[in-house]
Amino acid sequence: MTQTAERGPADPGPTRLAVVGAAAGMGRWLSDHLFAELPWQQVVLVDTAPSETLLAGAAAGYGSTPVRTGTLREVAAELGEPGFVLCVAVPDSAAPGVLAELDALVPPDAPIILVSVSFTWAMDVLASVPGRTAVALHPLMDTAARSLDGQSVCATEVRGAATGWLAGAITGRGGIYTVLSPERHDRIMTDVLALTHQALLGFVTAVTDTELDLTDELWATRTPLFEALLGLAVSVLEENQELTLAHVQASLRGGEASARLARAAASVAEAVDSREAFSARIGATRDRFTGALFDTVRTTAAATLSAGQSKRAVLARARRLGGLVGLHPSGRPDKLRVGRLVELTPVHLVLEELLIGPKGSAALLLGAGVRNAARLGRRGNVVRTRFGIGHVEVLADAELEVALDEWLAHVRRDVRFLVPESVAGEGIASVVREQRGIGSAQLVSEAVRTGQRAVVIRTGIRADLDLDETIERLRRAVEVAYAWPHGVARPVRGAAPELRYLGPPGSFSESAARQFAVGLTGAGEHSVQIEPTGSFDDVLDFVGAGGLGVLPITSSASGLVSRATRALLGCSANLVAGGVVDVAVRFDAYAAGPVVLAELRGAPVFSHPQALAQCANFVTRWGLDPQPCASTTDALHRLQQVDGPAIAIASSGAEADHGFVHVVEREIDDLSGSITRFLIVGQPDAFAEHRDGSDPTLRRIVLAPSVASIAHLIGRGAGFDELLTDAEGQCLWVSSQAVVELPDGVRDLGVVPWSPRTPVVRPTPG
Repeated sequence: MTQTAERGPADPGPTRLAVVGAAAGMGRWLSDHLFAELPWQQVVLVDTAPSETLLAGAAAGYGSTPVRTGTLREVAAELGEPGFVLCVAVPDSAAPGVLAELDALVPPDAPIILVSVSFTWAMDVLASVPGRTAVALHPLMDTAARSLDGQSVCATEVRGAATGWLAGAITGRGGIYTVLSPERHDRIMTDVLALTHQALLGFVTAVTDTELDLTDELWATRTPLFEALLGLAVSVLEENQELTLAHVQASLRGGEASARLARAAASVAEAVDSREAFSARIGATRDRFTGALFDTVRTTAAATLSAGQSKRAVLARARRLGGLVGLHPSGRPDKLRVGRLVELTPVHLVLEELLIGPKGSAALLLGAGVRNAARLGRRGNVVRTRFGIGHVEVLADAELEVALDEWLAHVRRDVRFLVPESVAGEGIASVVREQRGIGSAQLVSEAVRTGQRAVVIRTGIRADLDLDETIERLRRAVEVAYAWPHGVARPVRGAAPELRYLGPPGSFSESAARQFAVGLTGAGEHSVQIEPTGSFDDVLDFVGAGGLGVLPITSSASGLVSRATRALLGCSANLVAGGVVDVAVRFDAYAAGPVVLAELRGAPVFSHPQALAQCANFVTRWGLDPQPCASTTDALHRLQQVDGPAIAIASSGAEADHGFVHVVEREIDDLSGSITRFLIVGQPDAFAEHRDGSDPTLRRIVLAPSVASIAHLIGRGAGFDELLTDAEGQCLWVSSQAVVELPDGVRDLGVVPWSPRTPVVRPTPG
């Protein structure tokens, strides 16, 4: 895209640009990273006829700016317009001829920027066009650099009119613009370029002159320093650099550099036979550095060496830990190889390839990916492939995750979520889409019931992931994003209260007790001691002795909890309710071994009576024999005690705490999950008034053996009344009105924070 450049009113700069040598090399680099960002009226990109495709790529960088490409002869008619600046970045042998042609084509006021490694040579060439503004430019970076940030660009003093716009454009894009005289620049470059090239060429020549095998002996046992130095030395051997490097030696006093290099080599040679002399030679050379420069150069070199070793280090770590490795063949990011390393040497690796299939529908033959491959109909064999380390690029962990998202197929699953009533289905889909390994998440359906919303999301789960584990991870993510209201209770009087619930540990009652202890005890003022008991009567006996108890009272799936209601009605202790706790309930079916449901038809099914009631359709569908237990935890342990096939119904996720069970079907609830509301009960003086300024919804809670026993009290005035009954006729009455003169056998649990409204689901008829 074209951006505004840093041009002042005193130096507006040219309005048209011509780059000769724009297809590749430094001409292409300057076109892409400097000139393409300046506001031109017109751009002309010039190179040889075989470079037509490359020129088209360079032209694309100028966005909407008009660009003409072609050979110098093809674009000659364009160059007669006023306002041009000419950037010439061509081989040294071609520069004089190109300048002569340009001088005849462009107006005499068009400045010339000549890119060269030698300023003395460049100014001699520019002498052929003495009437033009001219400047020699030497970018001190490789064409592999991706921007001007932190890069140095040297320029000669401008001959003719000012070119401040050029300096502003370079510095405005993060470059460092330095002006040097031709003599000073070339003297510096004699050491920086000519001497460096000779030293590297001498080193690689000496290495290749050895009688040792380059690959199997030297390279296979290389040190980091040898590897880095040989890598730099090999760069001077590239065929397309031969003429440029020869020009550097000819124009930058290569003979002088060679003589100094020979003297230095002789000095080192004289010292190698003596430890003291060699140590003194090192010390004398080190003393020529300032302390700050020495540290800077050493740190830079250490970073370079570390980068050179990083690929092998990453591979070695992956092999040691047994993790997955992702590889791209060098220069082929469209090809992906994924697997485990089975062999690693300094020069090659052997990868056990686990990725099979084309991009977008592949499978990974590892762990859960093997099962998913069968579901997808993907068949293939694990193969071992040998790669040269230098011929592959290793993907970082984050890059491998992105690559697997793109390459692997996704297995479709409809996942049901139970969320608070106020949460929209699209909100759930948005949370699911953000999770690892999810390719898509579309809302299929949502059903709103009192206090809750059942949402079904069609998900695409990446084929290397365990489907059940991923579904549980999605549910946890949704639970974190959209937490259920935990209920509300009055603060508890006194310190360190004790609380009892119907055990054993692992039941929903324990979840309710711990939820109360964490969040509903006066903002964490108390440390609640929680212990299980064997029955609801035991819980209420403990409350009568001065403690606290938690009992389930209603279920959004099955209504009034009969056993707890019966226990409360039969309790002689003086007690009241201090608040409520809501627990989201979801049931799965478990077996003692990895079996399928078809093998369990007609088997006994163990669970708490409430769970059996909430999963009645599942029990009927498979012809199971219901066997009530004291708790869902007891039901799981019964699986270890029976001979033959059997099923237990327990809360989702129970397999994490009971390693001996296996999930045979998830979400077997008749109504796709439910909410169970628990009462916190204690003696009348156990609960204090709210102290934090909150104003909860208060309701009178009454339990009765039948509706008839309280019918004459209901509807006596304006207000809120709610009745909930069970199969035995027992009744829960929730009212906003004052209640007086209750009949015998009816229990008043007092005024209780009752918010939100009673979570009851009424199944759709039919």
